Amino acid sequence: MERRADYGNHADAFFDSLSDSVAPLARELRGIIRKAIPKVTESIKWGTPVYEAHRLVCAIRTSHDYVAVQFYTSGTKLHDPHGLLEGTGKKMRHVKIRSKADIRKKLFTSWIKQAANDE
Repeated sequence: MERRADYGNHADAFFDSLSDSVAPLARELRGIIRKAIPKVTESIKWGTPVYEAHRLVCAIRTSHDYVAVQFYTSGTKLHDPHGLLEGTGKKMRHVKIRSKADIRKKLFTSWIKQAANDE
């Protein structure tokens, strides 16, 4: 398999290339992740910004009408009292954000911190 040309790149170009419909949501989620884990690293992997802090923590994926925060190996362990997390994989889960009202800063921050500290 050939390595993507953008693999390992800084994520600024990714965010700059987003459409006006999802860019503000993606940028706000980026800020939440960076604030939740101040020493997080951010780089492009698999065509999307991936966040790591001694392990894969999460990624931001975009579609034409939503932005998703994807949690890797900790997804099924996250406390989800509102049933917001989607997915059927063994470990991965994601939450879709379609509007600013869907961003739950306190809950998302909690998930991000849990994912970063998952053993």
